[in-house]
Amino acid sequence: MTTLPASRRGAAPSAVRATWLTCALDGRDHAVVDHDPESGAHLSACAKTVWASSLASPPAARCPDCDDSTGGSPRRRPGLLGRWLGRRAA
Repeated sequence: MTTLPASRRGAAPSAVRATWLTCALDGRDHAVVDHDPESGAHLSACAKTVWASSLASPPAARCPDCDDSTGGSPRRRPGLLGRWLGRRAA
């Protein structure tokens, strides 16, 4: 899990735990920082609403905005086989 700084309406910043979920709509992994139990929607670090896909699905490519906001890993260029198959390194 990744720890993100969060500000709460004038309060001192606290740490928020982010969980990476694959969105059923765009097929990317997003860093989820908040959850609405009534609707089942999740709020991601990039401020998009995420609807979780099957939790049995393999990890997908990470959302670049979420990756940047969480201080994710540096971007790697895909290898020759990855470029040939059209896949990108996550």
